[in-house]
Amino acid sequence: MDFKEFFANEFEKVSFDVPLKNVTTFRIGGPCSVLVEPLNQEEIKKALAFCKNNGVKYFILGNGSNVLASDSGFDGVVVKLGVHFAQLWEEEGVLFAQSGAFTKSVFDFALKNELGGTEFMAAIPSSVGGAVVMNAGCFGSEMSDIVSRVWATDGKDDRVFSHDEMGFSYRDSVFQKNGFVITKVEFDLKPSSRNYILRLADELKTAKRLSQPLEFFSAGSVFKRPECGFAASLIDRCGLKGKKIGDAQISEKHAGFIVNRGKATCGDVLQLVQIAKSKVRADFGVDLQLELKLLGDTDDIRRLSYSYGVQPR
Repeated sequence: MDFKEFFANEFEKVSFDVPLKNVTTFRIGGPCSVLVEPLNQEEIKKALAFCKNNGVKYFILGNGSNVLASDSGFDGVVVKLGVHFAQLWEEEGVLFAQSGAFTKSVFDFALKNELGGTEFMAAIPSSVGGAVVMNAGCFGSEMSDIVSRVWATDGKDDRVFSHDEMGFSYRDSVFQKNGFVITKVEFDLKPSSRNYILRLADELKTAKRLSQPLEFFSAGSVFKRPECGFAASLIDRCGLKGKKIGDAQISEKHAGFIVNRGKATCGDVLQLVQIAKSKVRADFGVDLQLELKLLGDTDDIRRLSYSYGVQPR
């Protein structure tokens, strides 16, 4: 059975030939063959199991805020965990979220219940699952500070991961390697006053607005922070701030961002990535590592040696 036929028959929320620019914050990318939005954990397992058992390429997508999609698209299945898998609830002072919930929604829910610790999440445009996978953070806080347990599946087995089993490090977790997809997250939050939570969140959002190019489409920080300092500082010192190729530009406001000024392509962005990597390596001997996740077919994305294609896991 053709994989498009399987998903058409087995899932309610499924679309075909969806432009990836419509589901990523970079607003870049050609069509994906199948985009499925599971309504529950069983549908997630069904999608994963089919792809793995039939050698179909797949990619797990949340809000699409850390993703650069290929201009030629993706001949595979994008499993999007979003509004149809985004419940939030509280049990005896403990907050839980399905992995498709938006980070801002978690902050709003915690605020309503006067639970502190999620203030930085109000400034991160991510799904909960994606934020945990990336150990996302800003201004000194990250997901590893507040996540106590997660529930996950690989399409066959379900597991509960304790905090110590998640392998958190800078912009990394075990979920980037083990093939498990997060379905539910438990947070370890402390009681706090509404006024304090709001004040701290407002301070973080103001700092972000002043320091980051929020007026343009982007995927957030392009590179991970190297051991010797900050990628943005190194790129700036190379004189690359403001460098443009097509409608892609190394931000004039924050050199750690590449922005889409209108009609940028994946190819435009990858050229700027290559220029920044090469120049920083030449000037400072530092190999910048991508924080972005690349979504596309192997032949297209592997044009650059440090890139990777998404293969069945």
